[in-house]
Amino acid sequence: MTAPYTATRGGVTGDDRAPRVYPPSFCRWRLLLAVVAVTQISVMLIGLGLKQATDVGWLGISSLYAQTLALVTAMGVCLTRAWLARLSARGAWLGSWVVAIIVALTFSSVAGVLGTVFGLGPGNAGFGSFVLQSTLSVALVSLALFRYLFIRAQWKAQLLAQSEARVQALQARIRPHFLFNSLNTIASLIPEDPETAERSIEDLADLFRGSMRRADQLISLSEELRLAEQYLHMERRRLGDRIRLKWQVDELPKGASVLPFTLQPLLENAVSHGIQPRIEGGEIRVYGRSEKDNIVITVSNPVASAAHTSGGHGMALANIRERLELAFGPAASLITHQNEDQFFAVLSLPYVENTDN
Repeated sequence: MTAPYTATRGGVTGDDRAPRVYPPSFCRWRLLLAVVAVTQISVMLIGLGLKQATDVGWLGISSLYAQTLALVTAMGVCLTRAWLARLSARGAWLGSWVVAIIVALTFSSVAGVLGTVFGLGPGNAGFGSFVLQSTLSVALVSLALFRYLFIRAQWKAQLLAQSEARVQALQARIRPHFLFNSLNTIASLIPEDPETAERSIEDLADLFRGSMRRADQLISLSEELRLAEQYLHMERRRLGDRIRLKWQVDELPKGASVLPFTLQPLLENAVSHGIQPRIEGGEIRVYGRSEKDNIVITVSNPVASAAHTSGGHGMALANIRERLELAFGPAASLITHQNEDQFFAVLSLPYVENTDN
């Protein structure tokens, strides 16, 4: 499974801990659309410089040739992505630029020869100048585009590193409290129900094993749901009948992939702020469904009285939103809503198929 974070690979490099960033795939339509836009802007600027921007004939022919040249060059970089992926980060960027220049040189040479044969090209006298101008234009424009993509990818990688550090800090703050409660529960179960105590130890081990994963590596939705259930089982052994669970997740595609520990913090909020402060406890409901190309998971819990509300769940929600933004952009969201009786957290994720199985 390839994670959405295609800009980074292999953690960090050097002593400055700067993340390595690789070129994005030029096989994606969004990037091809950006190439088309940059190319058209370049043609317009050249036309302004030559005072031919208002010449419809020149603009049409120049745009057609430039767009074809740009798209062929982008596809050349796309087709060599497997070879470029074997290089270092710096080598991949330099290699992409060299490939772009070679493809532009080849295409413009072929276009010049064919155009000359059919009487549409630069002719023998202008052939060298035509090829040189085409290749040089691609070299300069692609250099500027790659520079922008590199800065953008590096910025996203740094944001990801900061987000992961905050997630780890949040987990480090939560772990001692949760571990203390879990060990107390296990200790109380050992003399009365050793089998349940053993299952609790296994659940606790799985939870902590799962929390050691990188925050940017996708896992299957079925595994995320299993870890969430194990967490709630641990809390149910501690709180007893005060916590009631209702799972409605059969409609979710189990073959989907999600960020690890996206659901667990929502459940932890539900327990800490909706169940634990209430003497009578309450019901936590988890229900999910598919909506077109998205999966939607809603967690609801009762609202504690103002006197028993401690706050403090904003950091967890902010971290989830930041991770979703970095991973999926505007395609993912976390929306919360509260009425007089219930608190709702609605998690919407794009469907990403899990290919690890």
